[in-house]
Amino acid sequence: MDRLVHTALHGMRLHADNQRALVAGLSNQNTVGFRRDIFSNLASAYVQGDSLSDRVFPTRGENAVDLSIGKLMPTDNPTDIALDGPGFLIGQDANNEPVLTRRGDFRIGADRILRNGEGLTIMGDAGPITIPNYSTIEVSADGSILVRPPGVDLDQPPNTIGRLRLTNVPVANVTRGPDGHIRPKDGQMPANDANVRVVPKSLESSNVNPIESMVEMLQSSRSYDMKVKMLTMARELDDQTARLMRSDR
Repeated sequence: MDRLVHTALHGMRLHADNQRALVAGLSNQNTVGFRRDIFSNLASAYVQGDSLSDRVFPTRGENAVDLSIGKLMPTDNPTDIALDGPGFLIGQDANNEPVLTRRGDFRIGADRILRNGEGLTIMGDAGPITIPNYSTIEVSADGSILVRPPGVDLDQPPNTIGRLRLTNVPVANVTRGPDGHIRPKDGQMPANDANVRVVPKSLESSNVNPIESMVEMLQSSRSYDMKVKMLTMARELDDQTARLMRSDR
């Protein structure tokens, strides 16, 4: 009886984890550049011991991040950028650890450091990008940041103050940490990739499909309910067995 109970409880935990991730994805469907999580289909794992300790547990493969591209949304903001195709910007979190991001809604803080909408410091070839006072600013397709100082005529060429660190990581080497940030699984931040291009004055939408997520949530909820029914059945069997044992006395 305990095997049935443990199998049901383990399956309920996996489905509850799926539900939490699906809810997190739906809550970020309007977040710029958000990448949804992928969960492998549940399967069965047979653990063999002696005749009394064999177990069959629900299991699944390693979770992954969906790197499919979101829709491009044109804007009039010169500090908004999107990535054209696969690739990542390299940012720095609050602990000064490098992370991967596709969020390009850049902001210039009071310290003149370039950050995106989630507060990640945007990294350039020489470290965090510092934006001086300017009259105009633009980001070119190769990630170069061009500014004209105040008072400079528009017919004068702008100055290049830095270049965004752009890189690419294979899908199999991408993971999301407990803090919600994306990093390479092997812990090694790859070198810059000149093939990653920028779309200026644009933002990329989340790749969360709310309809697909709701369908997945319903399927997961039904599977969770089936495990609850298994627990109910186990309790009823246990009660009937106890009654039979009392009637034999």
